[in-house]
Amino acid sequence: MYRVIAYDEPTDKAGYVIHDPVVGLAASEGKLTISSSQTNTLSLTLNQANKLFGKVRPMHTHVEVYDSDNSELLFRGRALKPEREMKSNGQFIQTYDFEDIDSYLIDSVQRYIEIANATPEEFLKKLIEEHNSQVPEYKQFTVRKVTVTNKKDNTLRKVDYQTTKDAIKKLLTDSIGGSIICEYKDGKNYIDYLKSAGQDHSMEAPLKIAENMQSAKVAIDPSKVITRLIPLGAQIETQKPDEKHDDSSDDGSKLSGQMHAVNGDWGPAIKFAAKCMKTSVSDAEVSIIKDVIKHESNGSETIVNNWDSNAAAGTPSMGLLQFIEPTFEKYCLEGYSNIKVGFHQLLAMFNDSNWASDVHIGGWGPTGSKRYDKLPVDIVPSGTGGGWGSPFPSAGHGSFSGGQLFGVHAGGEFRQNGFHDGLDFGSVDHPGSDVHAIHGGKVTRIGYMGGLGNYFVTHSDDGYNIDYQEAFGSRSDIHVKVGQYVKTGQVVGTRTTDHLHIGITKKDFDYALRYAFTNNGTWIDPEPLIFGGSKQARSLIKRNFLLTKMDDSNSPSADNSSSPLEKQELDIQAGIDLFNKAKAAHLEYAMDYRRADILTDQKHADCSSFVSYFIELAIHEADRTLYNTETLHGFLKKHGYLLHYEGTNKTLPAMQTGDVIIMGKKGQSAGAAGHTAVMKDAETVLECSTGWSGGYPDGADVFEHGKSSNPTLADWFSYDANNWSGEWYWYLYRFSGNIPEQDSGDQKGGTIKSGVRYTIAPVNDGKDYLDIPEFQKEFGIINGAVTWDSIKDPAKLLAKGKAWIKAQKASTNTFTVSAIELNEYERFKVYDRYLFINPYVAEQQLLTVIGKEIDLNKPHKSTMTFGDKTAKLTDYQNDFKKVSKDVESLKSTVSTIDGDISSMRAGTSSTKLAMISEQLGMVDVPQLKKDYEGTQKDIEDSKTRLDTAEKGLKIVKEDDETTKQTLAEYQQTLAKYQQTIADLDERLKKIEGDDSVDPSV
Repeated sequence: MYRVIAYDEPTDKAGYVIHDPVVGLAASEGKLTISSSQTNTLSLTLNQANKLFGKVRPMHTHVEVYDSDNSELLFRGRALKPEREMKSNGQFIQTYDFEDIDSYLIDSVQRYIEIANATPEEFLKKLIEEHNSQVPEYKQFTVRKVTVTNKKDNTLRKVDYQTTKDAIKKLLTDSIGGSIICEYKDGKNYIDYLKSAGQDHSMEAPLKIAENMQSAKVAIDPSKVITRLIPLGAQIETQKPDEKHDDSSDDGSKLSGQMHAVNGDWGPAIKFAAKCMKTSVSDAEVSIIKDVIKHESNGSETIVNNWDSNAAAGTPSMGLLQFIEPTFEKYCLEGYSNIKVGFHQLLAMFNDSNWASDVHIGGWGPTGSKRYDKLPVDIVPSGTGGGWGSPFPSAGHGSFSGGQLFGVHAGGEFRQNGFHDGLDFGSVDHPGSDVHAIHGGKVTRIGYMGGLGNYFVTHSDDGYNIDYQEAFGSRSDIHVKVGQYVKTGQVVGTRTTDHLHIGITKKDFDYALRYAFTNNGTWIDPEPLIFGGSKQARSLIKRNFLLTKMDDSNSPSADNSSSPLEKQELDIQAGIDLFNKAKAAHLEYAMDYRRADILTDQKHADCSSFVSYFIELAIHEADRTLYNTETLHGFLKKHGYLLHYEGTNKTLPAMQTGDVIIMGKKGQSAGAAGHTAVMKDAETVLECSTGWSGGYPDGADVFEHGKSSNPTLADWFSYDANNWSGEWYWYLYRFSGNIPEQDSGDQKGGTIKSGVRYTIAPVNDGKDYLDIPEFQKEFGIINGAVTWDSIKDPAKLLAKGKAWIKAQKASTNTFTVSAIELNEYERFKVYDRYLFINPYVAEQQLLTVIGKEIDLNKPHKSTMTFGDKTAKLTDYQNDFKKVSKDVESLKSTVSTIDGDISSMRAGTSSTKLAMISEQLGMVDVPQLKKDYEGTQKDIEDSKTRLDTAEKGLKIVKEDDETTKQTLAEYQQTLAKYQQTIADLDERLKKIEGDDSVDPSV
């Protein structure tokens, strides 16, 4: 039996009983669902006589469910929106859904933070600390027990404005496994993160067929099966482009880029859509849009919502962002008007003048005006000549021998595998000494390497790494520098050898070099990109050449100082020189008028005057205004800095050169109530302060805190955060322009995560997947990806994939056990593992209780779901669940009727009837008659569900022998129903016709 207590407010100490059959209080209906994978829920249906009827306030009213036998708390949760209904007899009822306390974790949003070198426990505590700072005390959690460990504790975790619950799921449980357990105890909420939740019960409480279990069924659940595995490794790092200045389409009127999801990631397409719509989008905004896509359509471009109010009105929402047609037609662009094409919906979203504020989780909708009728740029697919040109434009297309062409051709047999990873332009077939850029981009490296000679690489905003090699006899023949932006047709060097080799890849350049002689898709044929356009496009190549010749700014000797990026370049060394001068001058900290000495002899300064002058020198700002911690915000924003973070976190994210830290809440940080410092590089901060050893007068009141200093960077920040006078709050500003390449931290190599991951294709005959033939024979091809974030070696990734398949084969079964006897049911706990003994359906093994559905009024109808001991992380990939659910319902109904009949077989005398009454609880004969009538309706409903199940199973696998056998079993089940009805009818007639029956019973 179960008892339910209600509380009008979550902070109430005393509640009132609304369900307890022992004392004659009962809800009309009640079902408690406890799950290992979903939020626990309670559904209560109440009539007007119940104390809680009409009093429920969503999010305020809380209930607790107890097991009456042992007073164990099974559930505590809050009310959601109620549903009201009037029955045909005039009785009003209300149905309420309640959700478990772990739903509190969706009431907070994590601020942007990057955390490295944190254990799972440390990271979880950071998330919960942020959660607790945003919610009232009754929603706060204490991290109690963490047993999950992670060999990748040096991984970088990025939280970007997710709910706390989503952040925990994405960055902990989905990434490294384990289970999150929330418990309410002694008036407090606790959260555990356990590697293996629950206990093993081995032989102490076995499930045995025909003893404490009426039926059992075992089957492979296809919703948990992958038959074609795609192992994915770490994200490939690629050179970071600057989209604003990377003029790969020359004048910006012709663009090419990603218009579809890449391995399920819509991020590149979002950025390209924004660029096409001439609007900027930050990484944080891209993340929000991706969250909206996941929430609205889970990435599907064609899904249609047929159940909500829009569908009822005849305009269902559909597609990637779930536009309804009238709204989409208002904002879509000419030529991009297909509502079921994801890129077209992205363009329509950016066509809303208020898109930045309109796009958010929880029901988004455009409110602004339409910005364009037609797309303001031309989208040119790669390879059609837009933005591409020949390195020797005056020679035209020319001719290439087999050994010069990309790929495997006669004449290239001397190469390993006969494969050529690029296109060679010979001095005879393509005469000329000036080498012209074939595509716009940023020069990311210049060097010398055996086999390449002197070379340089450019990277474009549409993802191409272009390698120019074997043409330059000396370094001086290359006329560009790292960080410079080049345009198509610009002279970039002088050929002093017999040929120029052009190599093109969208992979990381270092990664691509490993496959220079492997034709696995790493390298791309340059010829169709350069010459694949129309005659008009080729005439444009010559025009570009002439314009280049006439433009002195693009000549080999021209000074590139006119580049627009030059005004946004951070000369960090100029600031460092100031720091060194201050040390040499024994600078003394002063907040009065002497703080201006930083501009002259560096004898005095305070924190903000030091940072002000440091940044002014670094950006070559002639104005020598000295700011304070209040006015410094505005100065930074006007000079290329963006606010990267603000909040109360007490751990630094990954830092970059030139980052500026401002401590103290804006409006409250004047004078000694604020502080500021600047990053020398990704691991070292510089500040002007007092209180550290080595200060004035023996040294200077300027300090450097890095990896080997005392204190270190992390300790320095932690000390200020934990000893701050007043409210702790801080800001991080990051420079948006060009920063020189650094030798440490997350800037090393100037790389970013590309979104593309390492695969097994290089070591698996060009295939990025592994087939599982025995599963494909049963279920067909079901693709699924599994990611190992730390693996970059394809061979190791292949080994991981094979090991995963082996584990997948070992355990893919699911078990359904129905109608557990009442005295057995309560002791089975979700997450615990029990021995399952039924030689007719499976070998003996430990199974995990993964779900319980408790019927508060009819406990004998409660059910349990068992799964394999080892949890799977695969995605559900078909809708076989519906048929399975119908089957479970049929089995449960059969088992319940069998139980009723067994109880009635004792006879019809008054003594026997008393025994029946005792077994049936408080149910009298009239009630039994109603139950009989209700059972007849259940039979009719069950027939309908049986028909549906038969049709569904026929569609799923018409020729499958197992399915045919199952259908035969269902026919037997129907016959059993009919016999059960006949028996029940006979018993009922005997009860009603027995003169010895006391009517008052």
